[in-house]
Amino acid sequence: MDRKLPKVSFLALASIGWADGSLHRIEGVGLLRAARECGLEGSELDEVERAARKHGSIEDVDLGGLSSWKQVLTYALASWFAALDGVISTTEHQTLVRIGDKLGLDPKLRVRAAAAANDIACLPGGGRPERYDFVKLCERLRERLPQLAAEET
Repeated sequence: MDRKLPKVSFLALASIGWADGSLHRIEGVGLLRAARECGLEGSELDEVERAARKHGSIEDVDLGGLSSWKQVLTYALASWFAALDGVISTTEHQTLVRIGDKLGLDPKLRVRAAAAANDIACLPGGGRPERYDFVKLCERLRERLPQLAAEET
């Protein structure tokens, strides 16, 4: 099962964290854990860690070139990440919309990806970044979007 995502996916997530002016500790923990779980290491992980410490904008992130599967997985993670601190501010919502636009995702795919992320967040302990189950997120996306799941292989 392909959970590997490129660094740009996590730079986009960092921009959501910074959208309200500060990236909270819980968001930083969630961002770095997601990056590790999804295959980042070394200098790429270091760059994501720097993005968690320094204010960045989604306008600085190029999300072009991702497969449809990686677009949906990125958006699902972004949906989870936007809600991680318990509140989705107006600016976080606007950034999430902008990420969906930059990914070129159809609004119906956005809803399904966000619903899959929420399903996993609602599992016991799933609302905490150290307990969020990225494998189950991929499985849930496969169930909800079987037409894109073929891209995993």
